Amino acid sequence: MANQRCMPIPGDNEKLNGMMIVIWVFAWMALVLDVMDWQLVSVSASLILEEFNFPSSSMGLILGAPLFGAGIGGLLSGVLSDKYGRVNVMFYCLIWYSIFTIAFAYANSFEMMLALRILVGIGLGAQWGVGNTLVAECLPARMRIMCSAVIQTGFAFGPMLAAYIGKIIMPEYGWRPLFYVGAIGFVIAIAAKAIIPEPEAWIKTRDQAKAKGEALGNIAKLFSKEIYERTGTSLRRNTIAVFFLVLGTLLAYWSAFSWIPNWLVTERGMDIVKSMNYYMFLQIGGIIGYILFAFIADRIGRKKPALVVLIASFIAVLIFVKIQNPTAMLLFAPIYSFITYPIFGLYGGYMAELFPTDVRATGVNGVYNTARLICFFGPSILGGIAAATSFTFAIGASAFMYLFSIIPLMFLPETFIKKTSPISNKSGIA
Repeated sequence: MANQRCMPIPGDNEKLNGMMIVIWVFAWMALVLDVMDWQLVSVSASLILEEFNFPSSSMGLILGAPLFGAGIGGLLSGVLSDKYGRVNVMFYCLIWYSIFTIAFAYANSFEMMLALRILVGIGLGAQWGVGNTLVAECLPARMRIMCSAVIQTGFAFGPMLAAYIGKIIMPEYGWRPLFYVGAIGFVIAIAAKAIIPEPEAWIKTRDQAKAKGEALGNIAKLFSKEIYERTGTSLRRNTIAVFFLVLGTLLAYWSAFSWIPNWLVTERGMDIVKSMNYYMFLQIGGIIGYILFAFIADRIGRKKPALVVLIASFIAVLIFVKIQNPTAMLLFAPIYSFITYPIFGLYGGYMAELFPTDVRATGVNGVYNTARLICFFGPSILGGIAAATSFTFAIGASAFMYLFSIIPLMFLPETFIKKTSPISNKSGIA
């Protein structure tokens, strides 16, 4: 380890330095590009449907295809990240999905679109889980949920960026040029590879595993009865409970948000430009919600704020789809995102606290992206429900997944209580 550049394990109360901020910004930018890429198809869905006349269920498969790819890519990148390093894996995955994002501009059939979006998803699968793992191992524990929440604002800035680009390009040039923005990923990947070192926590664990002849990124360990001392619960319980928590909320989020731009056009009478303006405005409340939720969760714990947000999200979705007046819709938009977004700001930091260093990226990325893989079917199912009823009804029905998510939350430990224990420092996540 002495000959390898690395990012030292930070103390609980250590002040931020320049490299910490660079790592934090890198993880955030990677997620912004990740989510922007997902939303490029969403914001252009009405024009793609106009050109190809796909049924809603087929368009739903294209919208959900990156989720399928991300499930595969997330499992692979989590294991590879534990074996070969956080920065290394993020670099190659950024390059991968940038290539296939650009290629989508040349798609000319349903089959080609579906294949390209699955391939894009394989690269996208690394950005959230590996990025949050990198930040959790390199920045102080006292602000772990805040770090996660700020990164998670990428889920607000990404759609805003996609909507803004769509608003500028689509009325004049159509939907295909949108996907050239994938080239930005090349620049960020190369810069990060040159500047950012691997975390010392991972390097120490890798070296210790080599000395003992043990393998890192062991998926089977996630389902073992081994008690993780930091949480006082078994790894199996942590893995299963957090998986169903993430699955429920992601199903609610991706199924609905994949169709909201199209819903605004088809059932709320907005044109493309107005729907993009609305979509950008919708994200503002989410950014505020992420930060406020993180401030609370870093002070009173993870579970109680999460419970409040899940109940409030259920109510907010039902209100959202009932609004008909355009002015009321606009006013409620930031309130809606303020309520429904923050739960996702919890996951990066909280999940990193549920797993030891040797399987941390495998656990965080594997859980999150396996859930995303299953969510592949969400937009298609919602599209099928909408075809039989309406998008208003289908989006409203997604609210019940937030209530379902309360059940697995009850089985998870409150990691905040034990975050200052000496054991947590030994785990490689200060």
